[in-house]
Amino acid sequence: MIFSSIHKKLARNLLVSAIVIGILTGLSVTLIELRRIDRYVLKIASDDSQILSKYYLQYHNDRTDSTLTILRQAIQDKIGHDSFIFIKLLDENSQIVAKESIKEFDKTAPNVLSKFNDFNVADKSEYHNTVYFEDQLYIQAMAPIYDNHEKNIIGYFEGIYHLPDKKTVETKKQSYYSILLSIVVVVTTTVFIYPIVHNLYSKLLKRSLELIEANTNILKSLGSAIAKRDDDTNSHNYRVTILSVKLAEKIGLSRSQIRSLIKGAFLHDVGKIGISDTILLKPGKLTHAEFEIMKQHVVLGVEIVQDIDWLKDAVEVIQYHHEKMDGSGYVSGIKDKDIPINAKLFAIADVFDALTSERPYKKAFSFKTSIKIMKEDSGSHFDPELLKNFEQIAETLYTEISNLENKRQLNKQLDLLVNKYFVYFR
Repeated sequence: MIFSSIHKKLARNLLVSAIVIGILTGLSVTLIELRRIDRYVLKIASDDSQILSKYYLQYHNDRTDSTLTILRQAIQDKIGHDSFIFIKLLDENSQIVAKESIKEFDKTAPNVLSKFNDFNVADKSEYHNTVYFEDQLYIQAMAPIYDNHEKNIIGYFEGIYHLPDKKTVETKKQSYYSILLSIVVVVTTTVFIYPIVHNLYSKLLKRSLELIEANTNILKSLGSAIAKRDDDTNSHNYRVTILSVKLAEKIGLSRSQIRSLIKGAFLHDVGKIGISDTILLKPGKLTHAEFEIMKQHVVLGVEIVQDIDWLKDAVEVIQYHHEKMDGSGYVSGIKDKDIPINAKLFAIADVFDALTSERPYKKAFSFKTSIKIMKEDSGSHFDPELLKNFEQIAETLYTEISNLENKRQLNKQLDLLVNKYFVYFR
């Protein structure tokens, strides 16, 4: 199932990459082209300001109707050339001296001009601003006008440049062409490298799955080995793992939390390796001193797994599965909200299986009796809300799982869960 999905994943990722690269390339080309146009417009504005400067200088030195008329005529001669549709000259105090526009611009002038900001002449430098209006590109350009010695600014040239439709079409075509070319290049490259990438990815995934499977098999084997120390079967280990996972699924626990729960369920009694057989296999009731030693299996279990990266998240169950809601559990004596959710879940599954299973020192309790006993400990031993959720699925689980002693059947169900949360996790 995983390997068949590799093609889809790679194809989807590469297709998305092609589209993204194409769009980014197209945008980059468009921006570069617009910047080129901006520089072109500023160059024209600078050149035109120089051409008009001699007429403006005449007016500046002799402010008469005659010199103003000559200046306006010079502006009119420039209007329409080089795609400037509006030209305005300002004096050194930013006061309008003259302005002209082509007739076609008169209708839209108020709307277009309102889109531009006023120049800050204090900057005393060239300036430009670009806006789109009704799918048309307009560039506002400003250039200072200098005196004969080109030292002092005596006025300012302001022009509105309209990008011709032909140039707009060319710019769009160039952008579309760049996008298409980028996509073609990426797709073509993908066709050549796809088999190599797919082969490497398949091998990597296969090795990863083999490693995960090896880890989970070791986990199961270790859990079974521990169970056999104080029990003649490892069925208990299998059942409590299945029961706790089913409860976790019922309350909507995340996949990562359930993976941690499975590890903890398998290894909840791993610390019993360090408990002597005299105490561990004692047929009768343990003395107070012996029970205190038995409690240490929790501490030993934590010490065994806490330095192993892959098993660190199992600590919550190992360390706290004997804690109780009222704080009377061991070994930490924590209560209620301080107890991790996985430990609370496992405690319910562990006790339920202990009650409904036959042990050397007792017969199995019936389902109703087991639930009754557990409800009596609701709030003191078990989390009330979790226990209510467990009650809703308990009878079905009891029928399907608790009566199973056949190792092969239990192992099959357990493998399904392990595959679901480890082998096939994404």
